[in-house]
Amino acid sequence: MGAENQVGQLHIQKFLDEISDLDLDPRIQAWYTVDVTAMLGDSNILHHEINDETGCSLLFLPKSIIHFCPNNRKMQHYPKHLVHCFVDHFDENQQSTENKTIFSAEMFSISPCDEHLNWSVHTNSERDIPQLQAKTAHWLRYLNT
Repeated sequence: MGAENQVGQLHIQKFLDEISDLDLDPRIQAWYTVDVTAMLGDSNILHHEINDETGCSLLFLPKSIIHFCPNNRKMQHYPKHLVHCFVDHFDENQQSTENKTIFSAEMFSISPCDEHLNWSVHTNSERDIPQLQAKTAHWLRYLNT
């Protein structure tokens, strides 16, 4: 096994470990452990993100993104060149309310057959902005390589 495959396998294991740490329905855990693991094989995962609340996740591969939605038992594949990023950072001088979003970022793809990627982050707290900006910067670096 080459070094690239070993790194990819370490990322797969890290991804599965993070999924197992979530408080998800046992059927969802099993879906990830059996179906998703079988589908991944020896994929070279560069990065991953998991929505802790929904169990949905993204895997960043060298030329594509895979979106997993366990509640629908869906795995969707998006070529990297069809994925876009939109960032909106509202002016600090605008009147803000506690529930108003002040920073948001979204990765999206419009594909045939209603297979749309819509992965977003947002906050209404100034203290969360640096973390979300770092995440968004990671997305942009990935999309631009």
